[in-house]
Amino acid sequence: MDSILIANGTIITMDERRRIIRDGAILIEDSKIAAVGKSSELKRKYSAEVTIYANNNIVMPGLINTHTHLFQSLGKDLGTDVNLIDWFKKAWNPLVTGMNDKDYYNAAMLGILEAIETGTTTILAYEHALNAHPSATKALINAVEESKIRALIGYGYQDTGIEIGAPPIAIRETNEIVNNIKKLLEQYNHSRENLLRFWLAPGTINWCTQELIEKTKELASMFDTGITVHMNETKAEYEFSKKTRGYSEVEYAFKIGLLGPKTLAVHTVWVDDYEISLLAKTSTKVSHNPISNMYLASGVAPIPKMLKKGIIVGLGTDGPSSNNNHNMFDVIRVTPLLHKVITLDPGAITAEQTLEMATIMGAKALQIDDLVGSIEVGKKADIIILDIHRSNLTPSIYPPATIVYGNAGLNVDTVIINGEILMEHGEINHLDREKILENAKKSLNDILSRVDLDIERRWPLI
Repeated sequence: MDSILIANGTIITMDERRRIIRDGAILIEDSKIAAVGKSSELKRKYSAEVTIYANNNIVMPGLINTHTHLFQSLGKDLGTDVNLIDWFKKAWNPLVTGMNDKDYYNAAMLGILEAIETGTTTILAYEHALNAHPSATKALINAVEESKIRALIGYGYQDTGIEIGAPPIAIRETNEIVNNIKKLLEQYNHSRENLLRFWLAPGTINWCTQELIEKTKELASMFDTGITVHMNETKAEYEFSKKTRGYSEVEYAFKIGLLGPKTLAVHTVWVDDYEISLLAKTSTKVSHNPISNMYLASGVAPIPKMLKKGIIVGLGTDGPSSNNNHNMFDVIRVTPLLHKVITLDPGAITAEQTLEMATIMGAKALQIDDLVGSIEVGKKADIIILDIHRSNLTPSIYPPATIVYGNAGLNVDTVIINGEILMEHGEINHLDREKILENAKKSLNDILSRVDLDIERRWPLI
């Protein structure tokens, strides 16, 4: 792997001091950051096989998407202007029912392409469609490995939940689920530095029997891996859990010991102060998905309260069927704006806090902050360069505000993952972009024909 020197950039380190280095440089060797400092110093001390002159552009850690669903990349526009339960019927169910292994591969490639193009270097892909298509696991792995993105794949599963939206095709016997996951954890989780590793991802608390949740805890302990699960996403799910189990999903997860420092709770929209205290005292992490929560009219998670309680919160796009893209910069901009307006407090979430959630705090949420999330010596070189020489980012007076309130995914110029340049000047170097787009369009057409889905179009398409 070539050594790389990035010089003459404005470096947002996200280190403990949150230093911003003007006219800064980064030396990359053997997939890791070897030196960080002023350009004059590093250019004098080091030589590299490749030099990237950043031209005063912003150089920052790659974004960390703590929650998405790659299989949903084919389902953009399928379930618009509906709530979550109706969305299951209009988008989730037909997509999962109609896809095959090839479609899954095409969906993953499309989603990862968009992620890289918009500056995301690490994803937690919560793939609860794998329970419907276990054979597609290999296709998903191939897509991740070919794309070279850093990925934690949450192997999603459920053994109940039809009455609260779980598609019948995606439900399997508990023992079959456990056996499938064991094999993957044994094969892929032998090194924390792998670009690809597996997590446990029960679909929702409502979609799992107590036996399956207990098995999840056992596997997580046995293989020292993380658990991610949807909790308290909507009022309907909250009420269903209260009615059937006597507890909300968060309360039930606490009762049976599922909350903890290796658990990432997704959404947690409908939580009160008591439930926030449960998340805090168990050191449970949270993935905040504001665009999806708005898209489905699920509500607004009380993230400012969680941050004040010391809860680690990362950001996520959620699946493109309930967001319509994988662009983390959209999420970054919406996050503080949403919380300012809902609390009527302009300081509810600041630009600096938002950047933390998208980088170093996201890495902590995924338990990989020793590897990524900041630009520091010894960490993996997952780095992006933002072109600020465009009208939307000119002038740039204070980089955190520039990034959070003015930036768009289209400002991403260069993407480096694991010390390898994957995109330079907006051009993907290792993937056939046009082929990925064409394959995705063909797959969706094939899926729609298999399930004979009549797309609702409120305006005539002639």
